[in-house]
Amino acid sequence: MAAACTQGTVNQASPLPPPPAPEQAKKQNFGPYAVGVRTESFVDATRPTDPNGGQPGRPSRTLQTMVLYPAQGEPSDRDVPDAPPARDSGPFPLIEFSHGFTANGPSYTPILRRLAAAGYVVAAPTFPLSSRGAPGGPSGADYKNQPADVSFVISEMLRLDGDGTSLLRGMVDPGKVAVSGHSLGAMTTLGVAYNTCCSDPRIKAAVPISGVEAPFPGGSFVYPSRAPLLLIHGDADATVPYRGSEHVYRAASAPKFLLTIVHGPHTPFAGAAGEVIVKVMLDFFDHYLKGRDGSLEAITQQGNIVGTTVLVSALT
Repeated sequence: MAAACTQGTVNQASPLPPPPAPEQAKKQNFGPYAVGVRTESFVDATRPTDPNGGQPGRPSRTLQTMVLYPAQGEPSDRDVPDAPPARDSGPFPLIEFSHGFTANGPSYTPILRRLAAAGYVVAAPTFPLSSRGAPGGPSGADYKNQPADVSFVISEMLRLDGDGTSLLRGMVDPGKVAVSGHSLGAMTTLGVAYNTCCSDPRIKAAVPISGVEAPFPGGSFVYPSRAPLLLIHGDADATVPYRGSEHVYRAASAPKFLLTIVHGPHTPFAGAAGEVIVKVMLDFFDHYLKGRDGSLEAITQQGNIVGTTVLVSALT
């Protein structure tokens, strides 16, 4: 069933998360950090970009990557290009976020900025062929190459952390790495975290949003307890069926969580549900990456909002 679902979704666009309404933005608790932003161009010379839509292939894969990070200054709803990092409070956990089909890394800035403001370095690459503006047009079929892209981005972020000339030096904790993604990016996330074709042992937690198991050549899905899993999915998703996340939840080892957005669409980030998603993600990352006391209890409280969200979990 997972393969059939994937065949039906890899060539469908993922609607983009809307920015918060002005009145909502005023009410949000930004911080405790200001947020800096920069774009890094990561080039993997060891893997090619396939020909696509009549366009020739290339001998390498280029990943323009938006990086959001805790910065010095007053917390706000805006990010500041190349702002001085809050290095004295670091290093911080790293979250890689994979975009959906026809989107790109910056499409998810309203959500990712919240994670950075809470004390995470966030790397959001734009994939070479599944993104809008891809040469020859967006191709969902390239998802099979994206788990390796994610691992490469993680390696590059760790390289910058150790580069004395980089603005991001000393900002990333190499032992605290997580991955997340939406739609085709959620399929990528499941691949890089749990498929034997390409799983990355550095990953300590994963949050696929509106995803499903996709087939990866030469691999199968295995769910080790070393990488806790938080699935997020709207039960009215008309693009990637909700039962895809139900299947993964049943197959996964504990600790595992499934946050259901009641009557939620494929892109469930708007309104009250969007606030719950951010809070539950932060509770999850705070516990499994930062070891913060009380975060598990907060997940249960904040994930069960009558008429909006339902959260189920298995911890052991």
